[in-house]
Amino acid sequence: MDLSDDPALGVWSTDADCYRFLAATVAAGSRTLETGAGLSTALLAALGAVHTCVTPSQAEADRITAYCARRGIATGGLSFVIGRSDEVLPSLQGELDLVLIDGNHGYPTPIIDWYYAAGRLRAGGVLIVDDTQLPAVAHLMAIVARDPRWSLVRRSRKWVSWRRQDQGPLVQDWFDQPWLRAPLPTDPVGLARRGWGYLRRRARLSP
Repeated sequence: MDLSDDPALGVWSTDADCYRFLAATVAAGSRTLETGAGLSTALLAALGAVHTCVTPSQAEADRITAYCARRGIATGGLSFVIGRSDEVLPSLQGELDLVLIDGNHGYPTPIIDWYYAAGRLRAGGVLIVDDTQLPAVAHLMAIVARDPRWSLVRRSRKWVSWRRQDQGPLVQDWFDQPWLRAPLPTDPVGLARRGWGYLRRRARLSP
């Protein structure tokens, strides 16, 4: 199914390999959720997922619904929740098989989306995060990459996917996260301090 050649859709898209990954991962009846709306929304509807799309734009929802109608894509399992994800995600319930985070990319929204949406993933469920080149998304990626509750499935230049190893809310206190003690790669101050410490140690060891 080619969704990229229809200018009437007028919504966001990602790399083609991400859509192929979705098609290979999602089956009819899969319980899915995404923040942001785009070609992935129509694809998940076409795959027969029971899909929730969280977007602040009613116009985006209307364009996707119209696109699906023109292409004969059933939308019985598709539902839109109109509003900002930080406002609506805490009230949504139900276990999920897949979560796609591709909404507001300003800090801290990707982390909020991960906390509330990925916290509903079942054990073995899949998390996809798009636009990893952006600062706030890169920060989230650096955290999840260290978290033993997640295992990497696939990483590209633009998106990444993980499989959840446990289930339940993602809340933890700091003493439950020994893997997060060192500065994150996206923390320039922490990196500078580590670099300076390394140079000082090398200087002391030099003859």
